Amino acid sequence: ELLQEVEQSDQDDSRTGMLALLPSLKIMGVLCVFVLLFWLIWKIEKKFWEDQDNSDEESCSREEEQEQEEQQEQEAEEQEEKEVKVQDEQNDSESFGPNEDLKELGDSLLYLVNILIDIAQNVVLDTFFPVPERSFVVGSTYEGWGLPVGETVFRFLVSLKPPRGHIFHLELGTTRELPIRNSRIRVELKCTCGQEQDLKMLCFLHTSADELRNQQPSLLDTLCSGPYLDVEKTARWFGAVLKNAWKCVPLSAACRLNAVHFKRSCRFQLTPMIQRTFLIDVMFGVQQGNTDIFLSSQESEAAYTPSTAWPQTCAVAEAKFFKHVAARAGEDSFHLGCLKVCAYILVGYNFSPYELKTVLMHLLTAIPVECWSQSYFVQRMEDILHYLRCCVEEKRLDHFLIGNKAVPAEIILPWEFRVSVPPNLFQRVARDPDRHEQALYETEMLRDRFKTLLTSGK
Repeated sequence: ELLQEVEQSDQDDSRTGMLALLPSLKIMGVLCVFVLLFWLIWKIEKKFWEDQDNSDEESCSREEEQEQEEQQEQEAEEQEEKEVKVQDEQNDSESFGPNEDLKELGDSLLYLVNILIDIAQNVVLDTFFPVPERSFVVGSTYEGWGLPVGETVFRFLVSLKPPRGHIFHLELGTTRELPIRNSRIRVELKCTCGQEQDLKMLCFLHTSADELRNQQPSLLDTLCSGPYLDVEKTARWFGAVLKNAWKCVPLSAACRLNAVHFKRSCRFQLTPMIQRTFLIDVMFGVQQGNTDIFLSSQESEAAYTPSTAWPQTCAVAEAKFFKHVAARAGEDSFHLGCLKVCAYILVGYNFSPYELKTVLMHLLTAIPVECWSQSYFVQRMEDILHYLRCCVEEKRLDHFLIGNKAVPAEIILPWEFRVSVPPNLFQRVARDPDRHEQALYETEMLRDRFKTLLTSGK
């Protein structure tokens, strides 16, 4: 019992001690709860501010990225604008470049004309009409600098030879001004005695009139006015020969060839199956010796041209000169493109395309051919307009082929062309002060029009 009392007393004392510690434990528990709560709040606030800071940083980063993207887009747009501008300038210059399609078409038509000439040679073989020998394609359309005005016109010059028993004697006129505009072709008969078997003809000079009745008439009795070869009669005859020759060409089944008009030349309208109509203008002429100068049927600048007048033409020599330049120049040569631009800006002014063509030919012999590429386009156009201005100020523009030592030796010219004083193509400007003043004004307008063409393309 004593032991039980002692144990009971110890238990009561431990209970009393624990009860005494209970308020302290409650206080400690409350404090721990508050500490834990404050820790949780601090963690939450820390997380919040970290997220806020990260959001601000991300926002700033996004803004910086957006600014960079906008700047890059702006730079890209500016670069694109520059490229477009450069491309537009290149397209503008290319749009004035020589038309290779027209050149290929011109070569095809030259081949066709030569076929017609071959047929015509057989037709006139046993007659006393002129003999067509060879053809040359000439003019701005084939060269690639002509402006597309109306229907496309290809021009050809066909060389004529005298028939058997005849001679062409070229009378170059009395004027000293070259090229001669009033030259004529006198037809003479020559003796063919002893050649009757080879030539299959009787001699017109030494055969009786009764015997000659069985022979076709001479050229003097068919295409001449007096002793001179008549351009208009020759044009009508040659037009009929070409039309008959066309019937023998297989292409005639697919294309139509209609005569438009022929007074001093033979002009035909060719309409292929693709319905693209263009004109073939066939001039004819007689070669002056072995040179590149012809007495031709082309119209002269005079108000009236007699039917027996055969003006000198430099068309073949000039075409040969451009071929000479093209053979020496690179594939990117743009000299004919410059001439096409000149023809474009000349519209509405008093300068002729031929005058600007003459300026170009002079410069082609003065400036190396490698400096006529498309990259030098603006500089060469400025040279052309400056040269034109100087010529107007001096009231003189020399003919290119006459009296010019710079003409290549490949261009075969008559002796008088080599040694004569070149004619002045600006004679009208030299004689008339009002025209001179107007010409000076127009040179400035041409410069302005060229600048406008560069900036706006119009």
